[in-house]
Amino acid sequence: MQEKAIFRFSAFADEITPDFDGQLAALKELGIPLLELRGVDGKSFTQLTDEEVDAVKQKLQNAGIGLSALGSPIGKIDADGDFEAHLRLFDRIMDIGEKLDCRRIRMFSFYRGSLDEAAFEQKVYEWIEKLLVKAEERGFVLCHENEKDIYGDSPAHEHALLSHFGGRLKAVLDLGNFAFCRMDPSPAYPSMKDYIEYFHIKDADEDGTIVPPGKGVAGLENMLRQIAADRAGKEVILTMEPHLMMFTGLSSLSKLDDIRHKYTFESPFEAFRVAYEAVQNMIG
Repeated sequence: MQEKAIFRFSAFADEITPDFDGQLAALKELGIPLLELRGVDGKSFTQLTDEEVDAVKQKLQNAGIGLSALGSPIGKIDADGDFEAHLRLFDRIMDIGEKLDCRRIRMFSFYRGSLDEAAFEQKVYEWIEKLLVKAEERGFVLCHENEKDIYGDSPAHEHALLSHFGGRLKAVLDLGNFAFCRMDPSPAYPSMKDYIEYFHIKDADEDGTIVPPGKGVAGLENMLRQIAADRAGKEVILTMEPHLMMFTGLSSLSKLDDIRHKYTFESPFEAFRVAYEAVQNMIG
């Protein structure tokens, strides 16, 4: 039998419930061993005190749940905004990462603000370089997520960013975000595969409406087949972020009028279960 990639699942469990204890219980019930940390008891993990971070670490250990990455908001400011304050936030996120023994940080590539295209691009590269230097000094890996309205919201810009930094900047690829933006996702994986650290899983149809994985045009099943062959024998992390229902904190992640749903579910847990089982079926 041909060797395949070893898929390990993670999740943004704050899509199920804002309650951190409830998040861990849901992951255990679903059999998902990893968490990408974002919302804790209704607030961003970046707002936690040292004592609260210690409590999170203890709860993770008690539940037997590991951290795959820190789902940070770094890079979600305008390119003409207060970068010094953003660097201070980044330092705090790395402090939290060290306390939680998690060295991957999910990030973005800024909004344009009032800058023209050339100035925006220049600022993005300048600021990401500064973030990379800080991260490298402390042993962290920065993973850029493609998302709507940031510089790296298209396969072309995403590839340009990754190739510019020569492997120092990694990718967390979310084909569903390209579909959500009504862009063709198909060039993304082949052009970026050498830079990808891990994957986010969501899907959208041709109108950009969020649907369960495999029901849209993101091409998830085809990508998973390619990953299985390309990374044979290697661990591959798939973080579930299906966005199938509104959840606490979503308004801080996206404009609510952007999010449209085609399917309904009895509960956030049920929506998450459907998404997770769909991906399990894809990988066989």
